[in-house]
Amino acid sequence: MTYRDILLVLHIAGAGTWLGANVVQAVVPSLATKSGQATLAGWYRITSAMATRLYIPAALLILVTGVLMVLDSDAYGFGSLFVTIGFGMIIVGAVLGSVVFGPGGEAAAEAIEAADPVRIRSAMQKLTSFGILDTVLLLFTITAMVLRWS
Repeated sequence: MTYRDILLVLHIAGAGTWLGANVVQAVVPSLATKSGQATLAGWYRITSAMATRLYIPAALLILVTGVLMVLDSDAYGFGSLFVTIGFGMIIVGAVLGSVVFGPGGEAAAEAIEAADPVRIRSAMQKLTSFGILDTVLLLFTITAMVLRWS
């Protein structure tokens, strides 16, 4: 196994973590709802904490391994389109995590605990909409990486 292979495995593991966590966040709310409001509120508190405990480490792993692969490559560089798209996705993920998902998870939990249906619906719709956006952009980025758009 070469240095590049190790970096690529770690890079893909980071992207897989990000994508997998997005899928879990799309599925769990409906399951948590069946278990009661306390479970659902707890889930949204967990999703809020995932920003710092899961997404940031995954994004840093993707960023560091991506930079190291570019530095190690003669075939592509920082000006390659797929590399630019990758950097852009890291920025989008960081902004969404800090502005939408972290605070949104807390807002959803608080609304559920307050039994406020209007705030619950609003918070959940916002998280769902931005979750879909993040996942679509992530899949677009993965496609750009796999096809090495230049």
